[in-house]
Amino acid sequence: MAPGAALYQLIWSQEVLYHSPSSTLIPAEKGRCAIVEQRGTESIDILPLEYTARSKVHEYGGGACTVSPDGSLIFTDANTNGVFYLKAANDVQPIITASEQFRYADFDVHPLQTNLILAVQEAHSGNSVTNTVALINSDDKSVTNICQGADFYSTPRFNHDGTKICWVQWSHPDMPWTGSELHIADWDAAGPTNAKHIAGKAAVEGVGQPKWHEDGSLFFTTDRTGFAQLYRLNPLSLEVQQLVLPGWEEADIACKRVFSALGNNSYIILTPTQLVVSSTKLATDALLLIDLQTSKVLEFSLGLVDIPLNSIRKISSTEFVVIGSTVTSPSALYLVDISKPSEKVLLKSSTAIPLSPSIYSIAKHITFPRTQGKETGGVAHAIFNPPHNPSYTPIPKTKPPVIVSIHGGPTGHDAPGLNLGTQYWTSRGYAYVHVNYLGSTGYGRKYREALNYSWGIKDIDDSASCVAYLAEQGLVDSTKAGIVGGSAGGYTVLQSLVHFPKLWAGGTSMCGVANLKSLMMMTHKFESHYLFALLFPEDTPEEEKEKVYRERSPVFHVEKIENPLLILQGDEDRVVPLDQAEEMTRGLKSGGKDVKLVVFQGEGHGLRMQENVKTAILEEEELWRRTLLALE
Repeated sequence: MAPGAALYQLIWSQEVLYHSPSSTLIPAEKGRCAIVEQRGTESIDILPLEYTARSKVHEYGGGACTVSPDGSLIFTDANTNGVFYLKAANDVQPIITASEQFRYADFDVHPLQTNLILAVQEAHSGNSVTNTVALINSDDKSVTNICQGADFYSTPRFNHDGTKICWVQWSHPDMPWTGSELHIADWDAAGPTNAKHIAGKAAVEGVGQPKWHEDGSLFFTTDRTGFAQLYRLNPLSLEVQQLVLPGWEEADIACKRVFSALGNNSYIILTPTQLVVSSTKLATDALLLIDLQTSKVLEFSLGLVDIPLNSIRKISSTEFVVIGSTVTSPSALYLVDISKPSEKVLLKSSTAIPLSPSIYSIAKHITFPRTQGKETGGVAHAIFNPPHNPSYTPIPKTKPPVIVSIHGGPTGHDAPGLNLGTQYWTSRGYAYVHVNYLGSTGYGRKYREALNYSWGIKDIDDSASCVAYLAEQGLVDSTKAGIVGGSAGGYTVLQSLVHFPKLWAGGTSMCGVANLKSLMMMTHKFESHYLFALLFPEDTPEEEKEKVYRERSPVFHVEKIENPLLILQGDEDRVVPLDQAEEMTRGLKSGGKDVKLVVFQGEGHGLRMQENVKTAILEEEELWRRTLLALE
């Protein structure tokens, strides 16, 4: 339930192609996802305007395009669900035509027989959804299911000579990060044979990002130690060994968040003896060079603290490109030479806005005590930005108002990289804090699992505890606190207004969950069991489940809300449908509460279109002006 997605990039003929399924790339074109060829600092959109390179598998998409060994690019179009070749700029040729029933993503091409394409297929028939690994033959346009039986699949990949494949699979009630399995099989003209389970276990261990080495071994990540670490499969003995990285044992390696989107790429095999990987410790990213022969680890001094899941591609044996942000520069595409580990060459920034770095508020990771609510004790974490603007003078003897931001997921986290959305508020005199409450990623599996059975409790307690801590430190005015969040974060906003009505002067919920039982009955297949572990143990009696649904659904407690609420919602949202926002709005209005619902036509789970993003910001600003900045 996390709106938006990460920035994606590909390498094509030694040049960089990058593609974004979020609204960050071309919001002015109604959120179209382009494919851009990067030649030095020159960017060329090579995808015709009628196409948008975005997949809709699992609703979150990802893995929308890949590069074939013959140099062509294969992509899926979100408007039609078709699969196409992009042979050259604006030269699009169909492989699979438009289909309401079938969706495709996470492609991989056979290294020798380039007409053979592996893909995750999602088949929709009425209320039934079936996921498989499919083999697409671009010569005869045939599609054959080659792996089936599990509820979900990801990362089907050929090895270097096309004699083996691997894939990841999982089934309900697991999500891929709670319990998934890595499999390999031999490959010949008849398809996969002699399949073997390599790693991963339901409800215990999540695996991801398998990647074949040219020697036949297979790298992958698993969190069996409590942190995601890299492992390597010996092709002869089939033994699995961890790549022990001194000093990084309690970091998540090549796995900064969770696997909602397909097609992630958080590490590369740069040479037969070197890997470049991203790592996450305390929600802050770093980039590492690993020597496979000596196990030595070199941390690049690039200042990148937020590196998306699909962010690294090889250019040569000494060069790679990476997408990331620093605390003073927004997300951008960089070229890095390993012989110069402290230097990066800017190829393309995600924004062309000419802002001076002097205006930026510098993010700081904070750890605070859990003091509010019924389940106190221990600590939680956040990313704090104080108000900052060289042209702004605060009112003497006052503390700034604070906006508390809640990430989606809820299995996710916010990092300290420069966020221009955050800077919009800090440059206007607000303090801004992103709460990584219990249940967030970026701190290991134990911290993530701490939200089990407690969603709608620990997350709202931690949000309140964060404000109390910041006020105690003299950093904010706790009487002027607002809360904002999208999707699962929107749910936390609604719950917070219900359970801490005196604390929050107002709230903004973007596509937030209001009625848990209703969501469970209507949500898409990928997340149809997601909420269970977040709300109650599997063996909970049905009567008790119904009680939990009602107790933790804000829509049934609107009478407790005292202060204004802004609800933002797309009318085409398939993850958290519009009726959630409408039901919440009706309940508040019937009680005479201060609520405003803004519905954006043509938008799904999150906003992609430029005019809608602007409208949402202005609506939110109006709310904060009359609540957090109101004269007493």
